[in-house]
Amino acid sequence: MASTDVATSPERSHKLALYRSQVELRQFENRAYDLFLENFVKGTSHLAVGQEAIAAGFAKAMAPTDWTFATYRGHDHTLARGVPMTAVFAELMGRTNGLMAGKGGSMHLTSVEHGVMGSYAIIGAHLPIACGAASSAVYRGTDQVAVCFFGDGSTNIGAFHDALNLAAVWKLPVVFVYENNLWMEYARTSEVTPIFNSAADRASAYGL
Repeated sequence: MASTDVATSPERSHKLALYRSQVELRQFENRAYDLFLENFVKGTSHLAVGQEAIAAGFAKAMAPTDWTFATYRGHDHTLARGVPMTAVFAELMGRTNGLMAGKGGSMHLTSVEHGVMGSYAIIGAHLPIACGAASSAVYRGTDQVAVCFFGDGSTNIGAFHDALNLAAVWKLPVVFVYENNLWMEYARTSEVTPIFNSAADRASAYGL
């Protein structure tokens, strides 16, 4: 293959798009942190620095009609689905031109237009909601998929077990994505969970 063909190949374009997305997400999070320290961000702000590849990769693989359900570290997932940075920054700063008119803040980002069905402050609460969306796709006969991101802390919440069981029993089109950074907010996962892979090692119990 000639060098010019390599430079314009679909694979190269795809990789560049993924790289650009990750750079943009990292720059956003860094700036959001600066604004938080300068007291421009209202309330608190939970960042996902170092986890950009997860949001970028899944967003590129998802169809426009698929749904994203995120944790309170939802900036990356919201932006990766195509929501403009201006609207998200404005939301963090409580402005009326924010994504939720300044009423949601950092932990409650939603854009139905972009398939972003919310980031949730209550740990694990969104897993059964993702199952509900997936169930609606089955009922309506569409090929939509619910992609639900969650962290270490969610694996010790009852909703985690309920959602996995329900998804398996009803054979729902839902993908559970475990973002494992080894911490449950303030405690290391290994200190409060007796198994190494707190999500994967439990999934087999539900036939997943």
